[in-house]
Amino acid sequence: RERVWKSQAVVFFLRDYSGSMIGERTKAVVAQHLMIYSWLLVQFEKLVIPRFIVHDTQAKEVSAKDYFVKNARGGTLIPSGYKKIIEIIESENLAKNYNLYIFQGTDGEDFDDGEVAIPAIEKILGYVNRMGVTVIRNPVSEESIFETYVKEGGFPERKDLFRMHVLSDRDISEEENENSVRKLVSQD
Repeated sequence: RERVWKSQAVVFFLRDYSGSMIGERTKAVVAQHLMIYSWLLVQFEKLVIPRFIVHDTQAKEVSAKDYFVKNARGGTLIPSGYKKIIEIIESENLAKNYNLYIFQGTDGEDFDDGEVAIPAIEKILGYVNRMGVTVIRNPVSEESIFETYVKEGGFPERKDLFRMHVLSDRDISEEENENSVRKLVSQD
């Protein structure tokens, strides 16, 4: 008999639940992450370990149930979520034994101008197989702070590791959400 080895993966779901993440923004992120989570459970059964992180100015790990129902509150410090993920990866030595993936949802508002976030994303990309971010913002808004510093860091050019998709927060259809998920997980 031949043994078939399959790598396990840890998938981090990171959701901004600050005060600006209300209504359509939260619904869209939750719907996308639920699609990915459900697909992973069906497709890969026991080979995927999901971890759920929410943040406003501070990040915390929560249960799956809490992740999908937590309400918006407080200000926004996106790097707090990155620091939490890095802390978990390093303290549990996950990079050694697992493939790592991160799916993040935010409206792009942030108290950080990239000074903390850019080095944190760089560190994360040293660990992960993919980081997929959905930014859901007002269609009349200019580029968000997050989008600005992500571009400044050169991350969109690193499509093998980093994917970002921007959606308008107006009347997001199920089809738009599905297309966003496809863009985040595709191998092209």
